[in-house]
Amino acid sequence: MGSMYRSQHEFVAVFKIGTAPHVNNIELGRHGRNRTNVWQYPPARIGGETDLSLHPTAKPIAMVADAIKDCSHRGDIILDPFCGSGTTIIAAENTGRCAYVMELDPHYVDLIIRRWQALTSEQAILEKSGMTFDEVAASRQSCGSDREMNDDI
Repeated sequence: MGSMYRSQHEFVAVFKIGTAPHVNNIELGRHGRNRTNVWQYPPARIGGETDLSLHPTAKPIAMVADAIKDCSHRGDIILDPFCGSGTTIIAAENTGRCAYVMELDPHYVDLIIRRWQALTSEQAILEKSGMTFDEVAASRQSCGSDREMNDDI
């Protein structure tokens, strides 16, 4: 996106809160996790197929899950301020972590929620109203405008 050549790398930022030591579950292979700074994974798949039309920069779940396992423990919080297609939520769910995510694009927010619901067989609930995601979607569709419905929810 944005250049003639497709990048074969992306930078990943890893942060921690406070003065506690960094979690390092690699330690040069001591824990059986031998890693370099170049990782090779098959392309991301959303809905069973490689589909960049759903999100142009979707990441492989296995890659994100491995990164999460490298620097956190079960039960830890993982923050993703650019959640995109929801890969971090799925990877966190699969590795026993809690994901806190943000996404600006409502289309991708819907995609993220649908992917999470498909994975967990649970219903996302809008805290303010107590409505399920499907109820909110149906209500908004009947209003004809997301903006009108947002004022009520």
